[in-house]
Amino acid sequence: MRFPAPKKLILGFSRVALALTLVCSLAPARADVTADYDQGMTSFRNGDLLSAMAPLRRAAEAGHAPAQTTLAYILDLGEYNEEAVRYYQMAADQKYPPGIHGLASMVLSGDGVEQDATRAYALFLEAASLGYDPSWAALADALLNKHMAPPTTPPTAETILTKAADTGYLRAADALAKNYATGGLDLPKDAAKAAQWTQRAIELRGATQK
Repeated sequence: MRFPAPKKLILGFSRVALALTLVCSLAPARADVTADYDQGMTSFRNGDLLSAMAPLRRAAEAGHAPAQTTLAYILDLGEYNEEAVRYYQMAADQKYPPGIHGLASMVLSGDGVEQDATRAYALFLEAASLGYDPSWAALADALLNKHMAPPTTPPTAETILTKAADTGYLRAADALAKNYATGGLDLPKDAAKAAQWTQRAIELRGATQK
């Protein structure tokens, strides 16, 4: 699961309207969790976040991890951070990678929970190890923004950047090209790999411009 819009960029999404929806959505759970989730996701994909909340909440309270994660994302958009953390945690407890990633993002920023970079990076790594590609990109950003020192144990900086670049993350491909050429971030100097990743970065850059 990937979400289409960054925080605070949903037009027409007001805190007042969200507050009303939070009250109205506290309905008893229905037996058909899948139907609730599907209904909520239809509204979500159509940009109607307010209508999405009630069915997603019913599914979330019934233990549906994707519903918990999507509801948490909507709550995060509305700055209901503590409740967003609660639903992300519920999904993370079920080892649902997007939920773990969402929780990591909240922990990293300190929204609705104590800020803890070490815990956040451990959560990103957990989600990444479960196959969630955006978490590799988040770890790559932490390295490149110098918020995390190059790890001395696996996964190394080389592995993190390679995993992120392999998902199509241009910034990671650029970093591999640069650091294979210079030996930065504890990567070995390797002219052939530098050339390989330079070419890959050119291809990725061209793909984003189409």
